[in-house]
Amino acid sequence: MRREMILVAGVVALTVGCGKGGLFSTQRPDRVATAAGQELPAERLAGFLSASPNAKQDLKPEAVDFVANLWVDFSLFAQAVATDKLTVDSALVAEAMWPMIAERKASQWRDSLVSQRIAITPASLDSAYKAEKMRVGQHILIRLDSNATPAQKAEARKKADGLLAKLKGGANFGALAMANSMDPGSAADSGMMAPAPKGSFVPAFDAALWALKPGEMSGVIATEFGFHIIRYPTEAEAARLWKPALTMQGQKSVEETYFAELEKTANLKVQTGSVARMRAALADMEGKRKDNAKLVTWKGGAFTVADFILWVKAATTDPMNGPALLQRINGAPDSQFSTFAKQLGQNSLLLADADKHKVHMSAAEWKLMVDGFKAEVDSIRLNVGIGPDVIDPKASKSDRSKAAALKVDAYFDNLVKRQARLRFLPGMLAWTLRSRMDHDVNPLGTKRALELAQAKLAGDSTAAAKPGAIAPAPGGPPVPGGEVGTDKPAAPPAKPATGGTKKP
Repeated sequence: MRREMILVAGVVALTVGCGKGGLFSTQRPDRVATAAGQELPAERLAGFLSASPNAKQDLKPEAVDFVANLWVDFSLFAQAVATDKLTVDSALVAEAMWPMIAERKASQWRDSLVSQRIAITPASLDSAYKAEKMRVGQHILIRLDSNATPAQKAEARKKADGLLAKLKGGANFGALAMANSMDPGSAADSGMMAPAPKGSFVPAFDAALWALKPGEMSGVIATEFGFHIIRYPTEAEAARLWKPALTMQGQKSVEETYFAELEKTANLKVQTGSVARMRAALADMEGKRKDNAKLVTWKGGAFTVADFILWVKAATTDPMNGPALLQRINGAPDSQFSTFAKQLGQNSLLLADADKHKVHMSAAEWKLMVDGFKAEVDSIRLNVGIGPDVIDPKASKSDRSKAAALKVDAYFDNLVKRQARLRFLPGMLAWTLRSRMDHDVNPLGTKRALELAQAKLAGDSTAAAKPGAIAPAPGGPPVPGGEVGTDKPAAPPAKPATGGTKKP
């Protein structure tokens, strides 16, 4: 039952809202944010933003929000470490890594349901093979680039012809595929491909495969991917590939039946006004994080606004993909919001059902997760520079707090200098720290910081001299879209054509 539960590992909250504690009662434009008693002046943030080599291209309101929230998250992290509030115990790991834990639990319960409700027998395998609705293909590919020269094409064809001659002489097809095929998706498995319906491949390949009888082999077939030799495996040879294919086909039916049963048994209902509540929550996720208004109800339970925010944050905390997903969620029509609420309610019932049947991570899995979380926290702590001088137990908490603030300030400076890597807090740790510690982001302050940064870039000293401005400090962090000081990943490589035959 491969239903997406929108549970993804995220790293840093990117939305701006009212923080815990209402620290900006006066809404002073010279202050952008506070975090555990520390302040980020608008002038300082402007220095961060304008210091980026890509500032002129990337200086936008969303960039200001991003950097302001990034500063909040790292400041809360540093202060939690310095003041002994970041105790990496089971409770913290469970809260910060909730998406992974829930996804693992759901996956285990799903697999259990599938194994219970889908019976793949020799008879069903035989029936599927003979029904001819799908076929398993086996092939050897000699790949050619689209800009191959005539000489290269001739060489590739010569190699394919040589392999065909060996096969006709009795060579093992699978062995030759593993040694010679240039299709990374099938070569390691003797050239075998998963069952696929007619029309799944490019025309020349498709026609050749479906013209074969069991055990037969084609000649050399040319496609835009290169030269292929294609074989139609026998039923016995293909049987091991049919079981997972039939299981996957049955998963949708199992899912639909299971959730229909859950909904009926629990009397699940989406409440009137839920769409408006969800939209309001998206506009102020931090302010609504404890809102217990009911969106979906069932016998003995409910899915609340607070639950909705948790699920959305789990899906959108990834700084690379989260903002775009959050934007798509915000732009969805009301009808989709109602469906979304219902699905999240069903997912909550699924997790409760998994708990009821004692489905949980094994001790080994839990230890692996805890150890990995601790290692990542320690690595980020060192990356920011929070060492013995900050966590010295002999120093007062006040001194440690000041030292931690200086480390964060220096860290942001070093990002611009390319002397530090931009890394993000693991799982939902940033969101967890926000729930435990005072913080705020001031929209007036972010607006002022943007104006100051724009003035710096334009050389407008008049704007920078307005009352309330604080002398700028050098350096600063990158802005979204830039590459300064970040571990910005390179563009993903183009996927190789699996099988060299699938239609785009």
